[in-house]
Order: sequence, then structure tokens, then C-alpha cells
Amino acid sequence: MDVAIVIGNQAYDHVESLANPRHDAAAIADLLRSFGFAVFEGYDLDKEEIEELLRRATLNIDEGARVFFYFAGHGIQLGRRNYLLTREARFEDVHALPFESVTLDRVSTILSARASVQILMLDACRDNPVAAARMTADIGAELYEARQGFEVFTPPLDTLLAYSTAPGAIALDGEPGENSPYTSAVVELFSERPEDDVMSILSAVRARVYEMTQARQVTWESSTLVQPLVLRRPGGLFVRHAAAPGIGVSQTTGTTVTSVAALERMVDLSSDILPIIGNGPALDLVEPPSHGQVRLTTADDGTPQIRYSPLLDERPAEHVTVAPGMNDSFRLALSDGGATRSLLVELTLEPDPCDVQAGDLLDLQGVGLYRFASDIDGPRAEAACREAVARAPDTGRFHHQLARALEAQGRQEEAVTLYERAIDLGHVRAKQALGFLLLAENLNREVFDIPLDLDRAHGLLERAIAAGDPFAMHTRGKRLLELGETAENRTRGFELLSQAIELGHTYSMNELGVYFLDPDTADRQPARGRTYLEAAFARGDIYGAANLGTMWMEGWEGAPADPDRAANYLRIATEGGHPTAPNTIGLMIVRGQLEDHSPADALASFDTALERGDAWGGANGARVILQLMPPGTWPRSEAAARLGKALAARPSEAAIASAESLLAELEPTDLDAGTQTILAELGDSLAVDGRFGPMTRRALHDRALAVGLVLPDDTDAEDRLRLAGRIFFRERPYRIDVF
Repeated sequence: MDVAIVIGNQAYDHVESLANPRHDAAAIADLLRSFGFAVFEGYDLDKEEIEELLRRATLNIDEGARVFFYFAGHGIQLGRRNYLLTREARFEDVHALPFESVTLDRVSTILSARASVQILMLDACRDNPVAAARMTADIGAELYEARQGFEVFTPPLDTLLAYSTAPGAIALDGEPGENSPYTSAVVELFSERPEDDVMSILSAVRARVYEMTQARQVTWESSTLVQPLVLRRPGGLFVRHAAAPGIGVSQTTGTTVTSVAALERMVDLSSDILPIIGNGPALDLVEPPSHGQVRLTTADDGTPQIRYSPLLDERPAEHVTVAPGMNDSFRLALSDGGATRSLLVELTLEPDPCDVQAGDLLDLQGVGLYRFASDIDGPRAEAACREAVARAPDTGRFHHQLARALEAQGRQEEAVTLYERAIDLGHVRAKQALGFLLLAENLNREVFDIPLDLDRAHGLLERAIAAGDPFAMHTRGKRLLELGETAENRTRGFELLSQAIELGHTYSMNELGVYFLDPDTADRQPARGRTYLEAAFARGDIYGAANLGTMWMEGWEGAPADPDRAANYLRIATEGGHPTAPNTIGLMIVRGQLEDHSPADALASFDTALERGDAWGGANGARVILQLMPPGTWPRSEAAARLGKALAARPSEAAIASAESLLAELEPTDLDAGTQTILAELGDSLAVDGRFGPMTRRALHDRALAVGLVLPDDTDAEDRLRLAGRIFFRERPYRIDVF
């Protein structure tokens, strides 16, 4: 499906409004629809609305499709880049640039990863509306001055950049209520010459605009096209803009075909329709669908082909068990021997239960339904996706989603095999998912039998980035930013995270927020870090909430600590499933920052963190029992049990060191009692007496064997406690996919 993204920003909230961008964008949208593009359009959009529009459009770009991006509104140069201003652009905060504008070259990179050909057309070079603005734009703290016009940049291969005026110059807006000179010429000349090469038409546009503006405006192009380009494809392409659908088996009632089937990215209707109409009639589309696109073509043997592609929307599925079906219809005219009759095709398109239960956010090969990892019901999703894999074993998306269902149950080793299969079937997101597991630092590889393989992980992520996957951009960018040994690596990490942010990827906003707040980074800019975290939180990101909570717990840049504000952020994060936020709440209680809370409340918070795999939860919980509880309130075995779990939880050198220092304070009988406490929690009927006798040995041996571990013959109390902790998280694994 060829996709067009059309934005007209005219009525600005804080800078001078313009006369015609809405008219210009609407005219371009109509033109591109007539050429068969699926048009995703928006008017007077703020940043979050543009992010949503870009995500919807990107979801609908099939590999090898052509993409047209058009923007009318305010645009500026700043540093070495071009920025398109969102409706609410204010430019009063020097760090607000990523959330008040769209970065042209980053959007181009995202779109070109999926497209065979990319056209970027900009009617946006009016007078600079923020002439006094100075903003951060790159990873460093340098401030750049906003300038009018656009800067030249090198576009990706097979890209055409078409500007309404020359670099650094101003484009005219035209008379109010009409079209600008540039858009007027584009619409008129492309309509007159739909079969001509784009470059020849743009040459004529330049002459027309030069004449219309009395030589004041000269249009400009930059092209890396390697072959001629005609916008209107040959064959029948028709489209209308809206939500989503799919297709399948049929029955007829007179001149109506009723079809019901699964929601997919493309459905061939030929086998439904041709038995009814035969191969003889000529076909024409007289009533297009409302929610998709129909293509009428002819196979090599002369047989008509009728294909339907839905326009997909992102739809969260966390509150439903069965997504409602979607309906669409279109009408064909059948001409045969001079007679003409019509055929109405009615479609009911039903999402697969696997997509409902485990669809992945921004999966560019998915169908738009998604759940965050923390919202997946593992057993329900597993059942749905096993059925889907059995029914469609060559669909990589279903293998990927089954792997997500297993990860939701802590079955990472099984998930790896399914991600491998999905990759073999060409599923891009599975490359990111497997790459993440192969490099994750928060995965205890003594508990999970998954190798640390950085070279393969980086290779998988780079391949996914090249295919346009925003989650791979985040995972690779985060690692380059945090661990990059050179300034070049850190700069690339910043770029990858910033690309993901153009699509509204909140994980990347959170990551840059943490980076700029880090006192140990050379690029530390605390106010900038807060801007990123607040943007993530505003979009519902629990990690942004957790980090804002930590920031306000400590205070920042001279601002005093605000415990109530911190606790509010941390409770939101905890309720959303954040693995470490409960530990931070526990620390606030221990420090006396939260009134009317006791050490028992702190212990409950630390235990929640430990259940989610946070080693600090175990170390801090043990410390509460040993040092803060009144003597005799809790047995020392309970502290030992928490330390055993901490040593098997998500790796943290500092947390493990803390746990080991507390272990040294306990007697061997305390440690063996801790082992018995863990085994009893798992269901064994044991007396917690600190005596490692035959019954305890057998229980430990049997449970170890059941999860693929071994109890050596020669062990001491600490060895046994560590083994019990590993067994615990084998049987009740923490979620690696949510952190």
C-alpha cells in the first residue's frame, strides 16, 4: 500500500498563524488519493497528535511501498537541521525542541526504512516565527539560533526532497483562503500530467511559481532517485481514509457477496468473487471502501485479481478479551457484452485472538492491536497464540506473539526458540526481542539459561533498525549512550533514541531523561533531563514516573526534595508494574520521608520489589528485619530467605554486595533456616528449624532437579541458600520483559 502523510498546521497557539496551510494540505491530500495513496492527514496538530499520525501511517507502510510526506506550516533551521513546528510550539524552554517540532531528517530516515521510494514535499518556509529562540539540539549543551528557511541535507537513497523555495529563502503564503503559489502549481500540474515523471513536472512547477510570484520565489529539489518516478501507479487503486479491517469465506445473496475472516494486512478476494462473476466481465470500482483500499489488477494468465488492504489503527487491547469485528464494503461494476451490473462486497473482519492477547506495540508487520508486556495474561495469550501458530505456521507474527506470552510467564528459554523461528520467517520485531535477551544486563544467567552474546545481539538490532523498528532503535541507542566508549558512539545512541522519540517512543524519552540527569555523564543537563522525563510521564510511561519520583525524592539542581510529589509518582509507577519503584518507596519510609508509615510498611514495599526481581528489594528487606524491627518481631530466617532470593534476582553489583555483607552477619543455622523458609514458600512441608537434615536435603535436591539445577554433595549453608534462591526464581520467575 502506498502511503501519504499530509499535515497542515495553520492556527498556531503561540506564534503567528498562517493563512493557507489547511487549504494547501487538503488539496494535496485529495490529489494523492486520486493517485491511489492511502492518505493519513491532520490539521493544526500538536506534538502528540503528530506522533500518533506518524505511528498510524508507519504501521500501514508495507515493505517496498512508496511514501509521500507533505507539510504546510512553519519551518525553521536550527543548527544543522530542519524542524517543522507543531501547533503549540512556544520555544521558551531551551530544551523543549523535541516536543514542539518534528525533525525532518529523522522522520525521513524512519520512513525510508520501509519505503522503496520516498517523497518529502515542504511548503513551510515562511518568515522565521521564533527569531529570538535559542535551543539545544544535539547531545551537548550548545545552544543554536533559529533561522528562517531550510538547511540542505543529504537524503537517503531513492528519496526526493521538494521545497517550495530555495534553501534559506522565504516561500509566499498566497491570498487568505486560497492555496499558496507552490501548492497551487503542484496540484494543477500533477493533475494535468498524472502519467509524467515527477522531476519533469516539478521543473514545470518551478517555472509556474517563478511566474506567479513575479520572480520572488524559486522552488528547489534534491533527489537521490535512481529511476523515473510516476506518482499514479498503473492499474486500479482506490482508497478512503479511516480505521481498520481484513477478509475471508463468502456466500452470495443476489448481487451481494458477504465475507467474514481474519484481520490481516492484505487479503486476496479473488477466490471469493470470481466464482460468482466468472472471468469474463470487465471490473471497475464504483463505490470505494470506507476503511481500506481495493486494487484491481490482472494476473499473468489474464485472470482478474481483487485485493483488499485495510487501513490499520493502533488499538490498545489490554481491557478486552475479544476485539470487536470491523466492517467495510465496496461495490464493483461488472461490464460484459454491453450489459452492466453491480456487485456489492460486504466484509466483516475479525481480529485473531492471538493479536488481541499478545500483539506488540508499533510492530510494523502487525495489525495494530497491542498490549504492553505488563498487560499480557500469559496463559490466556499462550493458548490463543498456540492455536494461531498451528493454524498459520508460516506467519512470523504469531510465533513472535507466542514468545511474548511465554516471557509473560517467565519462560524466557522457550521464548528464545520462538523468536528464532519468527526471525527465520522474516519478522522484524523478533530480532529486537531476541537481541534484547542476548544482551540484557538485568537477566540473571545463572537462573535463565540464555547466553550473553553481545556480537549477535548488536547484529540483530542493527538489522531491525535498518528495517525501521523503533524498539530496536531504543535498545541499541540506549546501549550506545550508556556504554559507548567514544563520543561518536554516544552521539549515535542519542540519534537512535531521538528517532524513536519522533514516533512518540516513551522508553526513549525516559532513557534520555535519565542520561541528562546522571551526575556522572559528561553531557549532564538536569533541566533537559527533567523535560524528557515529564514528556514520557505525560504519555503514560511508568518508567518516567519512577524516575521523576526518584528525582523529587532526592531534590535536583538546588530544588529541595518533595517527598509527597515523589511518592505520588512512585505509587503510579508501582501500580503500573514497575519493578524497582516499590523499593524506592521503601527507602523513603526508612528515611522518614513519608509520615505515618512504619518499618513493616517499608518491608512490604521491599517485598513487592523482590517479587518483581529487584535484588535491592531483598537486601533492603533483610536489613529492615535485622536492624529496624523490634527484637523478636521477625525470625532471622526470614532475612536469610530474602537474601537468598536477592542473590538470584536481577543482577546488581551494589545490591549483591549489600546482600553478601548481611549474609556475613548470620549464623549457618540462620542460612539453613532461610533455605527451609524458601522451600516452604514453594510448597514443601518442612520445619523451619535451621537443621539441614535428610528431609530438607531431599526437598532441595528434588526441587533443584525439577528446574534443571543440581545440588552438589559438598555444600555449605550459604551454597544451599543461594541454590534455594535460584530455584525460587526458576519456579516463580520475575518478568525480564518489563524492564
